[in-house]
Amino acid sequence: MEQYNKEQKEAINFKGKHLLLLAGAGTGKTKTIVGRAAHLIESGVLAEKIQILTFTKRSASEIVERVKAVIPEKNAQALNGSTFHSWCNQLITNFPNLFGAANFTLIDADDQLSLMKMACGNKNTGYGKVRIKPQKILDLFSFARNTRINLTAAIRMQLFKGKVDSETDEEIEEVRPVLELLIREYQKLKIEQKYLDYDDLLLVVGNRLNKDEEARKILSKAYEHILVDEMQDTNPLQWFLLAPFENIAKLFCVGDDAQSIYSFRGADFKNVHSFKERVVNSEIKKLDKNYRSTQEILDLSNWLLEKSPIIYNKKLSSHRGAGKKPVILNATNQFEEANYIAEKILKDFRDGGKRFSDFLILSRSQYYTKPLQAVFLQKKIPYETYGGRKFLEAAHIKDVVAIFRVINNPLDQIAWMRYLTFVHGIGEVRASNYLHKILSIDPEDITGDFLSSIIPGPEGEKIKSYYDAVSSNKHNVKQAVSKLYEEMEFDLALKYPKDWIEKRKGDFPVLEMLAAHYSTLGEFITEGILDNSTGLGGTHMLEGSKIKTTEKRDHVIISTVHSAKGLEADVCFVLNVSPKTYPSSYSLGSNEEIEEERRVLYVALTRAKNELIITRTTDSLNAYHSDTDRVDENMDINSAYFLEELPENLVVQETPQGGYRKPRDTEKPNNIDLDFGFDFS
Repeated sequence: MEQYNKEQKEAINFKGKHLLLLAGAGTGKTKTIVGRAAHLIESGVLAEKIQILTFTKRSASEIVERVKAVIPEKNAQALNGSTFHSWCNQLITNFPNLFGAANFTLIDADDQLSLMKMACGNKNTGYGKVRIKPQKILDLFSFARNTRINLTAAIRMQLFKGKVDSETDEEIEEVRPVLELLIREYQKLKIEQKYLDYDDLLLVVGNRLNKDEEARKILSKAYEHILVDEMQDTNPLQWFLLAPFENIAKLFCVGDDAQSIYSFRGADFKNVHSFKERVVNSEIKKLDKNYRSTQEILDLSNWLLEKSPIIYNKKLSSHRGAGKKPVILNATNQFEEANYIAEKILKDFRDGGKRFSDFLILSRSQYYTKPLQAVFLQKKIPYETYGGRKFLEAAHIKDVVAIFRVINNPLDQIAWMRYLTFVHGIGEVRASNYLHKILSIDPEDITGDFLSSIIPGPEGEKIKSYYDAVSSNKHNVKQAVSKLYEEMEFDLALKYPKDWIEKRKGDFPVLEMLAAHYSTLGEFITEGILDNSTGLGGTHMLEGSKIKTTEKRDHVIISTVHSAKGLEADVCFVLNVSPKTYPSSYSLGSNEEIEEERRVLYVALTRAKNELIITRTTDSLNAYHSDTDRVDENMDINSAYFLEELPENLVVQETPQGGYRKPRDTEKPNNIDLDFGFDFS
């Protein structure tokens, strides 16, 4: 235990019932979770009775592997780490009778939209009475489930931005009955076709545990300890799922209320603030010794939190001691900013002995980084982006997975339509007719020969060849992917001729590698969808980067702040910390939203180990100061820009040298000069 400090040891050896560990940024929370799991196993707790919950498969795998590295693997082999959704899927699979969801297919965001469009198109739902897009209805429904609020409150927050007045009340009363019908129809279609969406996984398990004493007894025999990472990111639905475990197992929850930045998806940092009141026989401990950053970086981060009206009671101190002061780069525009960043990276790479992976670039959105990416391509700096479209959401991958889905769940109408219409010559109408015949027989009687018997000609032969490639290999998922790709490759290349070679073809060896980790088609479909945001392909690169997901190459990471949890780097750039960006102009008027914006910036600042470089544009700064000069002097405008009162001693101000700068005009206008330059004589 020499590698742990006093506070970490106290948490690891905790003897009480339930613990909330408030762990600031860089204080070794993952190390402490690893230590806790190892301690429990070494104390005689069976590894299979410990469940580790995180928000990404990557972090779950990291914790499990680190536990196995410190204790004999045979003792830790059964240790399970997973995301909330993946864990619920495992429970549904392991206890099919208890949860009643055996053989249901998990559908992704695109399929949910297709199903909601189907619901909107069905008669008697009254969709024509509302001017709301199907995707917005899905978002509203998901928000209501994750926050566990009623439909009226969800409509008010999602469609009317929380407005409370008589006119808004009337509009809500008008639209609510229609939305209720549409949501009920969507749910009905899911049940008929044996679908579950992401939220359903948590809801099915949470409902059963909260309502069924037998379910709690069964799981009390399966689990003794639940270890939860990133507790501040849990939403009310996840808390609804966890709450029964107060009486089933012991909870060990690790979180940092100052890093709660996901309220847009329902996360509630009050799950940390109110933990002791909610959980009987619980205690709170703290970790505040930072091992990641130098003190100068923490001084700036601490100052940011101290300016908040929320009392976080958190002041991090650096174990590593002093270092460089953070830099604020005042750039005229994005290209000047991009050139500065590129030149610094290249100089440190050539002369400073750094690798490209020593640099992390954080932005509010990937859209803002487009000029930076263009400069990186021009200067041949390899990079990878976090926060892009997920691997299994790509159209060509979904074409292949559709065949797996219909064999796993013959009632999956969305997958059948994609499968049938993939074949050239079969349109929506013909596919619908074939689907009617397919659904009219016993699912056990569906075979490749049956499909070719109802679909004449070469189209039927292709449909049969695809079906047989998977069904004959359904107990070897990797082989099934390989054989199916052999059958589909030519037609895939015809469907995607523009970018087949450059972008799409290289994804299929990755898909085969992914399939090798799963033993059944159902596991591959469901877990693959849940896991596709991590590991293989989850950090999808823009085309011009020319870095393949399967290659372990040295590269810069460009990430959105919301995708930066768990990331850290020697040198961290935080882009565009300008007025109207921190906080966003959209949040002004809501104290809760402004404070979440503050936490977003806090997360970004605390990713840096040795160098922190914050950029902002001088144009936005000048415009902000010009506006505040006109504000009534009695108004409090300090909250409108987080760095407005920044003490000079905390940072070093810099201006790019030698970068692109737009030339300035002369202050006084000259008379126009039309001298011909020749003599008329």
